[in-house]
Amino acid sequence: MKANISRAAALLLPLAISIFCHPQVGSDLKFDIHAVDSKADPCVDFYQYACGGWLARNPVPPDRSVSAVYSQMQDLNQRRVAGMLESAAESGSSRPAGENKIGDYYAACIDEVTIEAKGFNALQPELARIAALHNLADLADEVARLHRLGTDVLFSMGADQELQDSSRVIAYLDQSGLSLPEPGFYTVGNAEMSKVRAAYRSHLETEFKLLGHGAPEAAAAADEVLQIEVRLAGAELTPVERRDRKSWYHEMSMVELRQLAPEFAWERYFSAVGYSGKGEMNVAVPKYMQTLNQLLRETSLEAWKNYLRWELLRAATPALPARFRAADFDFYGRTMEEQAQPRARKMQCVALTNRDLGEAVGQQYVKLYFPPESKQRVVEMVRRIREAMRQDFLRASWISPRTRQEAIHKLEMLRVMIGYPDHWRDYSRLDIKRDDALGNGFRSQEFEFLRQMAKVGRPVDRDEFYELPQGVEGYHDNPLNVVVFTAGILQPPFFDPQMDDAINFGLAGAVIGHEITHAFDDAGHRFDGAGNLRNWWTTEDSSHYVQRAACFVRQYSKYTVVGDVKVNGELTLGENIADNGGLSLAFKAFLDQHEQADAAPSIDGYSARQRFFLGWAQWRCMNITEKKARELARTDGHSPGRWRVNGVVSNMPGFARAYHCKIGDAMARAEPCQVW
Repeated sequence: MKANISRAAALLLPLAISIFCHPQVGSDLKFDIHAVDSKADPCVDFYQYACGGWLARNPVPPDRSVSAVYSQMQDLNQRRVAGMLESAAESGSSRPAGENKIGDYYAACIDEVTIEAKGFNALQPELARIAALHNLADLADEVARLHRLGTDVLFSMGADQELQDSSRVIAYLDQSGLSLPEPGFYTVGNAEMSKVRAAYRSHLETEFKLLGHGAPEAAAAADEVLQIEVRLAGAELTPVERRDRKSWYHEMSMVELRQLAPEFAWERYFSAVGYSGKGEMNVAVPKYMQTLNQLLRETSLEAWKNYLRWELLRAATPALPARFRAADFDFYGRTMEEQAQPRARKMQCVALTNRDLGEAVGQQYVKLYFPPESKQRVVEMVRRIREAMRQDFLRASWISPRTRQEAIHKLEMLRVMIGYPDHWRDYSRLDIKRDDALGNGFRSQEFEFLRQMAKVGRPVDRDEFYELPQGVEGYHDNPLNVVVFTAGILQPPFFDPQMDDAINFGLAGAVIGHEITHAFDDAGHRFDGAGNLRNWWTTEDSSHYVQRAACFVRQYSKYTVVGDVKVNGELTLGENIADNGGLSLAFKAFLDQHEQADAAPSIDGYSARQRFFLGWAQWRCMNITEKKARELARTDGHSPGRWRVNGVVSNMPGFARAYHCKIGDAMARAEPCQVW
C-alpha cells in the first residue's frame, strides 16, 4: 500500500529503540581444530580422533548429566535469552506489550522472596478441589482441570492430524506421561530397575510429607501412587513400539470410546475441556484405556486423590518454594542423572519463560541474532542438498520407476522452513502477573492446552513451528511433510558464515540432509507427499527397503553404550538411516558445488574433504554420565555420539578415501550399509 508511509515509519521507531536497548551476547563457539586428538588413528576410531581434544577439555558440569557441543549452543542461547529477559524485566521500562509480558513472567519466576513468602498457599485451592471429590464421576472434572493446568494425569488429550487425510485435525487421546522415563522403569524386574523404583517410592513419600501428610499417611500415599503408575505403565507402548505410527492411531467414535472405558465419565470430561465429542477421535492405545477402565473399578477414590495430588505437585514444583524444588532435584537430578547440583535459578526461569511464552521470546531473539543473510545462505544449502537427493533417487537401481517417481514427487512437495514462523503466536489474552509465578505457569499451560484443543475440527495449519525459534533444533514432521531449522541452531559452530564450506556442509549440511532423509526413513517412507499414511511402494521395492534397513539394525546393535548395555538397533533405526543418508547427501552436495575440492589448498593441514568429516564429527562430541547413558539407551531414538560418528563414516567410501583407510579397517567396513 502506498498510503500512511510516515505512520508506518513512526510505528517502527519504538521497536528499533527496543532492539538496540537489548544487550547482545556474542559467541565464542566455533569449529575447533584443537578438538582433534592427533595421537588417535582416524581409520580405527574417528570419533576419538575428531573429538579427543574436546572430550578432555569438556567434562560433564556438576549441574548436568551431559556435556556436548550442542549443549554448549543451548547454553549460549540461554545466556542470550537471559540477557533479553533481564532487560525486559527492568521495572519502570516502557516496552511493547510482548516484551512486558516476558519480562513480568521472568521477574515473577526469579522473585524467590515472594515465592517463599507464599509457600504453597497458592496451591491450596487446587488441593481443596481434589479433597472435595465425592465419587468417580467427579474424577472426570478434576482430570480435565489438571489437563488444563499442564499435566497428563490418567491420559493425555490434544489435537492430531488424521493419518489418511492430513489436512484434517481430530481429537487425540493417548497414554499418560509417566514420572519415570519409560514403561520399563516400572515393569522390568532386574536389580537396576528395582533400585530406581525403590528410590522413586522414597521420593514420593518425601513429596507427600512436604504437602503436610504425616509419616504413615505419606508412606501409604506413595504406595498407592506407585501401584497406579505400575499398572498404567504395563499397558503403555514402549519407545520401540511407538516408532510405528500405526501402533498408536485408532479412530473411534464417542460411542466406541464409552464401550472401551465405560467407568470414566467422558461426557463430563469433554465438556470441561471444551470438546464437543462429535466425530472420530484418535484413541491412540486402546489396551491402555481398557487397563485404565479396570483400574477405575478396582482403585479407591482416596488412592486416586493421592495420584491427583502428586500430578498437581509435579506441575507446580518449578514455581514453589525451594524445598519442593530441592526434593525434585534430589531424585530426578542427583539420583537419576548423577548431577551434583541444580541449575541456577536464573536459567531455570529462562527455561520456564521459553516454555510458556516461547514465541514472544523467539521474536526478540530473531531480531538480535538471525540476520536475513544467514537465512538466504541456508536456503541455498537446502536447495543443493535437495537436488543431491533427487539425483540419488535417479541413480538408485534398487527401486522401480514407479516408486522413483513417487519419491521424487514427495521430495518436490517437501517444504523447508528456516529460522522462524511467518506468523507469530498471539499471547494478548494470556494474563501474566509480576508477583504470581505459580499462577503464571498454570495460566500459560491452560492457554496452550486450549490453543491445542481449538485446532480440532479445523484445517491443519501447515505453517506452524513446533519448536521455538531460539531453540537448538531441527526436525522433520511426516504428516506435514516439512523440515524445520530454528534460528537458534543456525548459529556458530553449527552454521558459521565465517567458516569454509567444507565445515558448513559437514556440520549444517549433514544435519539438513539428515532431516530431509527422515522423510524417507523406515517410518517416513510410509507417508506420501501430502503427509498421508499411504503405501506408495511396490511389493518388491518395499522388500528391498526392509533388507537395506535391517543392515543398520544389525550394525548398530553390536555397539556398546556402557558396560553391558548395547545400542538398541530397532529403537535407533530411523535416526541411523537419517545420519547415514544425511552425511552422504551433504558430501555429494559439497563436491557438486566444489568440483575442484581436491585442488583447494589445505587449511590447518587438512584437505577440504577431511575438514568436511571433521565438521560432521564435532557436532557429536559429548561426555555423559553413566546413568544418563543407560537411560538414553532405553528411551532415545539416537545412537550415542561415538556411534553416530563411527557408525556413519565406516559406511562411507568417501571417508575412507579422504583419510586413506583400507577396506577392513574399523572405519572402512567391507560391506557398508546404505539406504540412501
